[in-house]
Amino acid sequence: MNWMSELQSINYIAAAVATIASYLLGFVWYHWTVFGEAWANALGITKEEADSTEGLGSAFIMSLISGLTKALLIALLIAVTNVSGVLSGAFFGAVVAIVFTITSLGYYNGFARTSSKLTLINSAHSVVELTLIGAIIGAFT
Repeated sequence: MNWMSELQSINYIAAAVATIASYLLGFVWYHWTVFGEAWANALGITKEEADSTEGLGSAFIMSLISGLTKALLIALLIAVTNVSGVLSGAFFGAVVAIVFTITSLGYYNGFARTSSKLTLINSAHSVVELTLIGAIIGAFT
């Protein structure tokens, strides 16, 4: 397998759409009326602290970069494995999230003694995010 030729087979429009969807999902997921309040409570911060964007510019940029790198990797893996279609792409993304994210957050946060509620909120976000990315990439293949 030639990884460079596989990079050429990525649908970069699909990756861009998936990146934007990932970013928007984060905004909705952590909104106060969805999981934001539970997330803030698990962190021990107030609504005012959670709503403050002061000093978070680099975090927002990192969120966008993170979504892009996840979309590109999922697109590459989907191309290499010949996955196609919305449901297959969604399943692929969910498996990647479960194998890497949930297991990692589970033990990192366990040793850090982080709230299990926080671990659950963040892990579930990752599963939904990578499932969405996989579905979008799969839809374009």
